[in-house]
Parts: sequence; structure tokens; C-alpha cells
Amino acid sequence: MPGTAGSVAGLVGLADTAVLRINPLPGRRLGTPELTAAIGVLVEAERLCASLADAACAELFDLAASATGRDLQHILELKRAVYNSRAPRASAHARAWPATTTAWLAAWQRSALARSVLTTGYETHLAEERAALAEAVGAEPFQLSLALTSPQVLEAVRRYARSAGRPSKQDRRSERGILQHLARAMVRTSPLSRLTAIGFASWSEQGVALDRVVFRRRRTHSVPSVDRALFSQLVGGLMSGAVAAGEGGAPGEGVGPGEGVTRGGGVLVTVMQNPMLRTTQDTVRFHQRDGSQIRVVSTALTDQLRTLLDLTALGPVAVAELSRALADRLAGTVQQTERMVRAACAVQILVPGPVLDEQSPDPLPVATELLREHAPVAAAELAQVSGALGRLATATVHERVALLKRLESAQQRLDALGAQPGPRLRVNEDYVIDPFEVSAAGYRQALDGLARTAEFAALFDRHHEYRAMACGLFVERFGQGASVSLVDHAAGLVAGVLGREARIGDPTVGGPAIGDPAVVDDPAAHDLAQGFGPRDGSLTALLRLRTTAVRTLAEQIARHRTERAQAEELALDPGLLAELVSALPERFRRSAASYALVVQPVGGRLVLNGCYPGHGQLGMRFLGADRDLGGRAAKSVARRATALFSADGADVREDRGLHGANINHRIPLLERAVTPEDWLGVRLAHDPVQDELVLLDADGERVRPVSLGMGWPELHPAPLRLATWLSDVGRVNIESFGWGQAPAADRTCAVPRLTVGHVVLQRRRWYPGADFPSAPGPDGPARHLVDLTAWRAANGVPDEVVIKTGYDAAVITRAITTGAYPAHRHPEKPQYVDLASALAVRTLPRFLDRRPPGNYLEEALPGVRQGQHAIEWVIELDRPAGARFQLRKP
Repeated sequence: MPGTAGSVAGLVGLADTAVLRINPLPGRRLGTPELTAAIGVLVEAERLCASLADAACAELFDLAASATGRDLQHILELKRAVYNSRAPRASAHARAWPATTTAWLAAWQRSALARSVLTTGYETHLAEERAALAEAVGAEPFQLSLALTSPQVLEAVRRYARSAGRPSKQDRRSERGILQHLARAMVRTSPLSRLTAIGFASWSEQGVALDRVVFRRRRTHSVPSVDRALFSQLVGGLMSGAVAAGEGGAPGEGVGPGEGVTRGGGVLVTVMQNPMLRTTQDTVRFHQRDGSQIRVVSTALTDQLRTLLDLTALGPVAVAELSRALADRLAGTVQQTERMVRAACAVQILVPGPVLDEQSPDPLPVATELLREHAPVAAAELAQVSGALGRLATATVHERVALLKRLESAQQRLDALGAQPGPRLRVNEDYVIDPFEVSAAGYRQALDGLARTAEFAALFDRHHEYRAMACGLFVERFGQGASVSLVDHAAGLVAGVLGREARIGDPTVGGPAIGDPAVVDDPAAHDLAQGFGPRDGSLTALLRLRTTAVRTLAEQIARHRTERAQAEELALDPGLLAELVSALPERFRRSAASYALVVQPVGGRLVLNGCYPGHGQLGMRFLGADRDLGGRAAKSVARRATALFSADGADVREDRGLHGANINHRIPLLERAVTPEDWLGVRLAHDPVQDELVLLDADGERVRPVSLGMGWPELHPAPLRLATWLSDVGRVNIESFGWGQAPAADRTCAVPRLTVGHVVLQRRRWYPGADFPSAPGPDGPARHLVDLTAWRAANGVPDEVVIKTGYDAAVITRAITTGAYPAHRHPEKPQYVDLASALAVRTLPRFLDRRPPGNYLEEALPGVRQGQHAIEWVIELDRPAGARFQLRKP
């Protein structure tokens, strides 16, 4: 039953703002009513035949005991047909049989009729679906998004829409890609494009229910912008070109915005690492530009060069400050180290720092003004780019295509004006909804369950072991109570922690997998973890708890599949989950924490899609737009983040760098910032009383630098990555907890839906075996549809599924640590497929072929609902230091 209505505003533990993700394109299934009905009949008849088979065989066995001659032959023939689920002879329907056998024959007749409808009417159904697809892809919201994100797909989509259901051979070859993008637009709620709109909602009893929110186009606003990291490089190249050509004179200090200028009178002011620089254990590889030529250059990673790169890892640094820092570390003079910096610039290991503030709300006007004096032709081009970008938000599909072509032409002209070819002028678009109110009516119990789920999920947060191993490694290298420069030692510590995680997690290099039951029972594994972690044994205790949790749930799933194989759902006892995490060592509850749980509401339940760091991180990029629309989300996030990170009295400072990724763009939130120069003075110290690592500023005071960008922490520079391990939670990859077992090679393995109260922890899954008809046989696609439907009936697979690929971040980390470069370093995007659609089943083999091994099917919950928009909520939960995740009244 759905939870009772009730106010949640003001509840301790629940963030006062929730984030809505909603897709503008309404849902639509392609299958015709006739095809859907025939598939439904076939599934029902196949299941009925399977349920009656044993009883029918028993009846026929008893009947055969007293039969002789031809009568016995007919009975045995029918018994073999029932047992092997094969078509009986036509003569079998001409005589009377016992009740269950008669029912089996009737069900088989309905199955045969449905098969006939599917095969004989296949081409008709396919043609009708193609007409429906042509109509669906003609929708303006869909094409507006594709114009910016996938222009080549848009061309195919527009051709297909014009075909009116009679696609050419070229159009038919595009069907897989078109279906993939259409499914993304209808089903998968992922921000950072117009395909999904974002809105911030405050909790209120008068608000709209979580599952009743609708998309209103007039209350949604397009916010186009340029990729700031790439645009900064482009403008820097234009300035260099102007200085080299003497056009307008050399730029002076204080020009335009002042603080952003890095070259004054041709003098280098700040430098940063080459954006294309990559390091290995002993080499550095980077792109070296010479006019229009680009060379890939590599050089040895000497100790001096390593120190230089460590000091510039956090972003642009003033040359004078960098030279002084180098001199302190290399025992040289400032003049010597300044020459070293300039030599690194000469070969382009270092490049001039940005001329713009990369976090500027709108860098185009600032860049235009900056270039007006020094490169007036480039400034005029940027003014046109700014105008075109401003019209993009309200343009029709045809107008948008034309505007984007103009931007592409402007890019080519700007390339000709720069000192060297610049990066692509990439345009992004956010789609932001007016602030509104949301109610917890019908979902109050589910929110309570969500807090219990967060408490359980936190057990699997990898930042726990990272903090523990970093502490153990630091003490081993530097001693108890030691203090060292963070930027000098962060890279080595991060590599060492990841290497130790690999040793614990890989039996081939030192120990059993972290989720392997052997971790509980193997003393050698305990010794390994004990040696890598703090003296209190907390790392070993953590691994034991995880393995016990995985083993316990795996045993419950195995028991359910044995005793209640037909039941779709396994309800886990909330008390059991609480018991499994009750012994979590104090070290891992010591800091305050915040998680963002991504959920979809379905009939009073919240279906869990993911668990990420909280404090507004998943909506950070959109806070500026929300503030411009009158929203209060930015103030709320700033207040919560400050309280979270300063709970122990540390001085919280915000790292506002892009770090080469536009996804890290956001408005400033915290009062104080940490600059790349400030990072040079941060020290990493061991607190011997608490046996933990802390960060200290240049004056020896506790400081906590934090990054609030949306980028993955794994891609942060090493000092920021280590600081994040010490201060924040990580993403919990719920889909790879490890309690699902790999199927046998010959049979499909089904895993029930896992629920905890009113929260769906995991949807139903199917791991296909050799019985899965993944591709058509010699009888063609019509028979493939029939065979796939029969397979679905045998395994309880619904019409709508999502193809997913198993992914374990720890496995990828181990591979990278050992020097490998995995082909699939990031999770594959889920792919929605309607198995009651002839066209979708026809393209299924190509969907599967394009994915790496390890695919499984998961129920689409919720599925596509005609005319309704896919929605997803980001609900954040906070936990004070030393406490548990729970919702309570103040």
C-alpha cells in the first residue's frame, strides 16, 4: 500500500530541495494493438502449457498403463509432445482426453494460432510500426535536441520522418540508431542536454505529488552556452595570434576583466599544464603545435619534471609563485627555476594560462571585449557567435540547424585568425524548469525506507577503504604525526592506495576479491587488509561486513529461487539490512555524510537507480539558471554544504577550477575559495590521536578544500582526489554489489526484484544463457519474434526491458593500476527495448553486438506509458557525524 500523506518539510535528514529530471518527449510504444494482443496470447498460452505439462504427463502415463496397440501409440506420442513442449499431431484433437490434457491441448491451440498471426502478419505489423516510428521521430522536441547533440542522426531522422513508413534501404539501415536515440529521449533521464529538463522543487504539502508531475514547455527554459574549457583555449589562441602578428598591440594588464588576463605586454603571467598532456610511470606524452601541424611528443618523466607537474596539477599558477615553489623543492635559485618554467613552456609541456575566468557566467561578451582592442576581426566574429547563441534557445528545428552551421563556419574563420588551430567551438544546452513545490503524499513511507537504504548502501562506499588505506600508507611512509606537502606527495599516495586496493581485490596479485566470501575466512586476506589499513583493524572489519552482507543476500536470493521460483519479488527485511551494517566501525561514521539517491516513483514505491555524493552535486551545473528564475536551491545547497564540511570545525574552501571539464562549471557557492596557489601551501598531516589524515593550511589550521563540480572524482588531479577521499562520500555502484550469480551456460538465470519496505533496491533481472534466441535463425525475423516470445514466456520476461552490461569500478581500477587500458572504462549506457515490437526485436541483434560481454536484461520499471513523460527524482539525505541515516522531526 502507498505511504500516507504527510509533510516532510523540515524533517531532519532530508534535504529541503529535490531535483526533478523529466523528458520533454512523451512516451509511445511502437507495437500495434493486434501485434501486442497476439504476443500476449502467445505468452499466456506458453505459460499455461508449461504449468499443465507435468499433470498432463501424469494423466497420460496412467492412461497408457491400460492401453494397447495403436491407442497406446497415440497416447505415448502425445505424452512426448507434452513433455518436450512440441506440437501434437492433428489427430490428437479428435478424441477425448482427461481434463488436464484437454486443457493443455486447448492452450497449445491458442499458442499455435498466435504463432500463425505473428508469422503471417509480420510484414504488415512491421510496416505499421515503421509508419508509427516515422511519426514519432518527427516530434519537434526530439529533433531540437538532435540538432545540437547528434546532427548526423538528425539527418537520418528527418529522412525517416519524410518516408511516412515506407523507408528506403538507407533508411532501414538507420533504424537501430534512430530507435536508440528515440529510446534515450523517451526513457533515459540523463541531464546535460535538452533531452531531459531539470527543475528544483521545495517540499510542501501543497505541492504536486512525486508521481504526478507533468512537463510544461512554457515553464521550461533553454540555456545554451559554449564549453568553457574549450572556449578558453580558443580565446587564448586568438590572443597569441594577435600578439604574434602585432595586431592592435600587445595586451596589457588590466585589460577587459583585468583578473583574467595572463599575458601583459607579451610577458607570461600564469602557466598551466598542456591540456593534452598524459603521464605514465616514467614518460610524459603531449601534443606540440607548430603552426597548423600537431606532433605527439614524449619525454622522460624526470624527478624535476615530476615536481613541476605536481605543482601545476590544480590549474594555472603564477610564474613567479611557481618558480619560488620549485626553488624551495629543488634547492635552486628562483632565476634557475624560472628558466626551467620557460623551457617547459617552450616545448609546450606548459602553456600560457587562460585569459578568461573559466567560471564566468557568460564568457562570450567578456572575450569579445577583451579581443576588441587586440584582435578586432576575431572580436567581430565572436560577437556574431554570441548573437547566434542567443537565438538558439527559441529557434525552430530548421532555424537551429542553420544557426549551428553558422557557428561551424565561424569556428573555421576563428581558426584562421589564431596562432594555431583552436579546439572545437562546442555548444551545450541545459533545459531548466521554473522552481516549484513537490509533495511527499503517498510516498512518506518510501522516504523513510530510502534513509534505511542509504544506510545500507554506505557500507559499500569505496571512499571508506580509500581513507583507511591512505592513512595506513601515510604512516608507513612518513611516520605517525608527520606532515608533508600535499601537492608533492598526493600522486604517489593515490597510486599507492589504488595499488593496495588491487592487491586486496585480486587473488592473482595478493588476495581474494573484496566481495569474495574468502575474505571472511582466509587469515591471509585479513593480514593483508590489516597491514594496509589503520592499526585499529577497521579495514578488515569493513571487508568482513561487506562480504557477510553479500553472502547473506545471495543466500536469500538462492533460497527464493528454489522455494518460490515463480514469485517475481523478494521482500528483504529492513531489520536484516540494519543488522548487516550495525557493526560498521566508528571510523567510517566519524564524518558527516550526504548521499543523493536517484529514484523513480511507481505506485507508492521508489525504485532506486543510483546512489551518488549529495550536497547538491548532481544539480550543481543548473543552480545558476535556477537562481536566475527566482529559485532558492543555490542558497540551500551552500548552507548544507558548509554545514556538512565544517561540522568538525575545519575551514571549508571551494575549489572552483574546471580541471579541463565543462561539467565542472557552476556558480560560486561557498564564501571562501582555494586557488591553485593556495594548494601549494596545503599540508597533509597525520592526527595521531584520531589516527586519521587531515589537511592544514600554511598557518597550520585545519582546512577542507572541496570540489562541488559534477565531474567524476576519479578524473580530478591527485591532490583534489585525495582531499575528496578524506572529506566526502563516493558513488555507490548498487548494480555491482555482487549478490547476483552468473548463470549456467545453458539456461537463463532469473533474479527476483529486491524490495526493502517501499523501496525497490533492484529490479528483476535475467542473465541469458544458451537458450536465449539473440539472433534470427534460418527461418527469418518473423520466427525470431516467435522464438523470443516463447523464451520470454518460459522465463517470465515482460514486454519492456532494459539491456544492461555488468560493470565493476573496482575491476577497472585494478586493471588500470597494473598498466592495462580496458576497452570499456566507463559503464555502458542502458538500452531500452520493447520486446513486443517487431521493429525493436528486428534490431535487437545489432544492439547486442555493439555491447561488450556481460549483458543482462532488467525489467523496465516504470515502463513507457502512452503520452506520459519519463521522470526521475534526486532526493538527498544528510547524516550528522557519528549518526545513522534516518528521517526525524527536529
